[in-house]
Amino acid sequence: MPLFTSIWSRTANVLRNHMYDDWGSVTPEQVIWTAFLAGLAITVTALFGPQILAAAHNITFATK
Repeated sequence: MPLFTSIWSRTANVLRNHMYDDWGSVTPEQVIWTAFLAGLAITVTALFGPQILAAAHNITFATK
């Protein structure tokens, strides 16, 4: 039990120390890249999603 308590308290201390460190650390470049990648993911899903679902519906599992 002391090992669990030690790990728990260390984790809590790390989280508490880093809780307010990330304010203002996101740059506009990161926001633009995130938006670009999200748009790319939506586009790929819209283009290939129906084909992937059709292929998934055609899967048959052979039973002996």
